[in-house]
Amino acid sequence: MSAAELLFLGCIGIIVYTYFGYPLVLIVWTGLKRADPEASAPPGTDMGRPSVSMIIPAYNEEAVIARKIRNSLELDYPSDRLEIVVVSDGSSDATERVAREAAGGRIRLVFREDHQGKTACLNAVLPDLTGQIVVFTDANAFFLRDALTRLVAHFSDPRVGCVMGELNYRNEGSLNAALGEGLYWRYENFIKERESRLGSTIVGNGAIYALRRSLCLPLPLEVEADVANPLLALRAGYRVIFDRGARCWERAAGTVQEEFGRKTRIITNQLATYLYGFRQLAPLPAAALFQIFCHKFLRWLVPFFLAGVALASAAESNVSALWGWILGLQGAFYSLAVVGWAVEVGGRTVPKPLFVPYYFCAVNAAAVKGILDFVLGRRRIVWEKAASTR
Repeated sequence: MSAAELLFLGCIGIIVYTYFGYPLVLIVWTGLKRADPEASAPPGTDMGRPSVSMIIPAYNEEAVIARKIRNSLELDYPSDRLEIVVVSDGSSDATERVAREAAGGRIRLVFREDHQGKTACLNAVLPDLTGQIVVFTDANAFFLRDALTRLVAHFSDPRVGCVMGELNYRNEGSLNAALGEGLYWRYENFIKERESRLGSTIVGNGAIYALRRSLCLPLPLEVEADVANPLLALRAGYRVIFDRGARCWERAAGTVQEEFGRKTRIITNQLATYLYGFRQLAPLPAAALFQIFCHKFLRWLVPFFLAGVALASAAESNVSALWGWILGLQGAFYSLAVVGWAVEVGGRTVPKPLFVPYYFCAVNAAAVKGILDFVLGRRRIVWEKAASTR
């Protein structure tokens, strides 16, 4: 077997494992693991009502902040046990005025003059929080009425330190919501649910999760709190669980170009956060390190393995017609992605046959750019939200 063939098979094997093998490992592993009836308390039973502090960081959110405040006030949780804090990160629009008008007497408002990003907002208010449980969310993420109750119910189990909820996307008529982010998050949620059944998951979502107040720490501004906080719980010996019944929703980005920018920023920041975790939060549990490697790092490296597949195919294309066909199929797939990009740049709706290759390539291109930005020391600590998600 030639070196090119070995490269081809090795890269294909890693890609297949990343997307299909790791979920299969989780399926088999959870199938073999004996169920723990006390692993987490079933929502809906009498768990008590600990005091809760909900933090809503906001930057130029005039379009959604009033709705978010109303949504938070309407949650099915005792008002005397719920503290809601809105933190404006130096907003330059009418966010602060709209928030003040919508807040009434139930909401505490913190208006920061500096625009330093989400982590700075969290650091600013953590010392003054009164709740035993801290709930983190985004200004454009809207909870279902029972979501908070379901999140908090799990903390009656003293082994639970962090609880993740499920984010759903809504954006009628958007292929990115239906085929892109919608499909992606269904896949992500399946993996997180399986990881949670094994003991803990490592992947948070800033739209909806909760953490014991005793675990909350101020973090460096370049660190993604949504990633670091679950690691803090794991390092302290707690479980991090995922409850698909604790739900919120937000609008998906309307275009893949917007999603490309968001994913680039997320990957750069997550790499910085994991580096912080390995340096400052060690030792992390072996299971968490395995999940980080399989769930995150391998997926970010997929575009480099795809390049290896293409190079190996090109090297062998003169050997036989089969290799020529393999190379041609790859070229056709990437050509469809380029056409999809051109259609979107031209302001038209990307047809379904073009959307899947376009989205797949855009996500992997975002991984390359995110890694490059990290290596070059570029950090995006402030908001870069997609306008269509508001």
